Formats: sequence, structure tokens, C-alpha cells
Amino acid sequence: ADSRRRRLSNLAVGAVVAVVAVLIIGYAWWAANDEGPTDAALPALVETPGGGVVVGDGPVDLALWEDFQCPGCKTFEEANADLVRERVDAGDVTVTIHPLSFLDDKLGNSSSVAAASALGCAADVGEAEALDFHQIVYVNQPPETPGQEAWSTEDLIGWGKDVGIEGSEWESCVTDQTYAGWVEQVAKSQAAANVSQTPTVLIDGEAFEPGGDLNAAID
Repeated sequence: ADSRRRRLSNLAVGAVVAVVAVLIIGYAWWAANDEGPTDAALPALVETPGGGVVVGDGPVDLALWEDFQCPGCKTFEEANADLVRERVDAGDVTVTIHPLSFLDDKLGNSSSVAAASALGCAADVGEAEALDFHQIVYVNQPPETPGQEAWSTEDLIGWGKDVGIEGSEWESCVTDQTYAGWVEQVAKSQAAANVSQTPTVLIDGEAFEPGGDLNAAID
């Protein structure tokens, strides 16, 4: 009787382990294949669900994967934002900005999603406005402070106004986080693009060291 109970107990434990394994495998598959909300509104300069904001039409593709709260991204932008604009204006590059938001979880706030969605609102206005807004958020990025928002909705709206983006549509787009679903899609696209850190900078698909000479790399 004791041996029979042990066999039944072992079978039960084995069944539980198998069920847990199936659930873990199922969740991993779901996480890898979930592309975010399928009905998300896309900003004007975003070509496909989960895609980045596309600016310029030059022959060299420059892809930026950044989180607005990332200090290393701020360092990269301080060194290169003006150069990127010059190369866009010269017709040398096509820039695709992929705004990530993983630091919200790390820092316990919602600032990355808010700023990324606001970037989508700026993209609705135009390419120059998208670049201007992208740059001014990094200029105003504060030190990372867990549990504290990096900026307010009013800050984001105001920075837009500072670069010439005004009107009720802009304000409501930022306030309502109209493009939060798109931001979630971008977050899901990170794994498929094999992006594991920010900033990740790709030139024609090849990794570029953020501290390097971007001008020479574009050439």
C-alpha cells in the first residue's frame, strides 16, 4: 500500500511539473510571438506596426534604438544630434528612431512610454518637428531617480511648444498618450531585431559603437 501511495504521489508530482513546464514554454512562446496590440494607432512617419519614426530619405540607413530615460542615450544624442540633423538635411541618411520603454519597469515610473508616445505626436506634425522634439527631451533628461517620474505631461507639451509644436491636437495627443499602443509594439519588436541594450546604433544594419566617429561611419 505504501509503495502504491508513493507511486501515485510521484505521478501527481510529475503531472504538476509537466503542467508547469507546458505553461512556461507556452508563455515563452507567447512573449516571443506577441507583437503588441494589433489595433494600435500609428504616427504619420511610422510605416509598419512596431516600426520606428522614419526621417529623411538618404541612401545610408541609420537606426537608433533608445529609451528617453537612458543616460547613455543622452550622451550619444548630446554628441551626435546636430550631426544627424545635418546629414538628414543634406540627404545623406534615412534615420529610423525606435523609442523603447523598458526603463519604466526598472525605475518604477511611466515616463519612457509618455515621451515615446509624445514623439509619435510630434511625428504627426513633421520630420523636423520629430527630430526637434526627440532632441529637446534628451536635453531635459534628469538623473535616473527610481520611483519618480522623469517629466510630466505638461513638460512634454511645453517642450513641444518650445520647438514650435502647438495647438489643441498636439496637447490632446500627448495628454491621451494616443500612441501608447504603438510604443508597446516597438517594445515587442526589440527582441526580433536582436537589440539588447540602449543606445543601439545600426548603420546599414551593422552595429556602430556609440562612442565612435559617427560622421566617418556614415561616410
